[in-house]
Amino acid sequence: MKKTYTFAALTVALTTTGLLAAGTPPEIDSARIDSMVAQEIQRTEALPAAERPDGETLRKNITTHLQTVELLKNEAFKLGLEKLPEVQSQFKNAEAEFYAGQYVRHLENNTEVSEAELRTFYDQQTRLVKLQQVSFATEDEARQAQGLLLKGLSFEDLMKRYPNPDQQQMDQFIPPQMLPQELAVIVNKMTRGQVTSDPVAMNGQFYLFKLAASERNPDAQPFDQVRDLVAQQLKQQRVQQQIETLLKDNGIEVQ
Repeated sequence: MKKTYTFAALTVALTTTGLLAAGTPPEIDSARIDSMVAQEIQRTEALPAAERPDGETLRKNITTHLQTVELLKNEAFKLGLEKLPEVQSQFKNAEAEFYAGQYVRHLENNTEVSEAELRTFYDQQTRLVKLQQVSFATEDEARQAQGLLLKGLSFEDLMKRYPNPDQQQMDQFIPPQMLPQELAVIVNKMTRGQVTSDPVAMNGQFYLFKLAASERNPDAQPFDQVRDLVAQQLKQQRVQQQIETLLKDNGIEVQ
């Protein structure tokens, strides 16, 4: 069976066979080594201390790795591989991916969130809701039903007047994130007992929803224990919104 070598495996293979030691290894700018060491430390900082590599070993391994890829790059240049059209296309794609990632990281590092925003986001992420719903074939029918509610008809009686099979399936607590996105946005702004102010169009039907009950997920960890994770998630959400706006402004359809 043909072997496929990763960069890490190549580093080990070349070091073991003495190819790097046979001559003078390529000089690597210390800034490049420092950068990769910092990345690796950040990647492993969540691991238990006993599982993290010590600084000296880490720097030595990264230096060997960078020398390896630099040596292989030089060999590719000797063969003129960088001039091949397919190689150039792949390089441009990799370059674009790299700078796109740097831009996303820049947005994350420069996105500020307040303590109040973190609390609100935490409440949303740990919230469980129970909805009641009535569906209609047209928007006019839904608005006529709203008129009945305004005249004093209870939502429960409205459900009996316009029954559908999905009503029973919603009689349980669920996180809003499990709802269709357009509905989750609406539900996150609702308080217990509130009915949607306008019919919600979904799947060719028009719905009225009532937030029958709301509670915190009993399995949710306390805010103080997950604050940093909540901050990271909220920043990522804000960044995603910025990117979606940028895409739309430049004629790219967001799926």
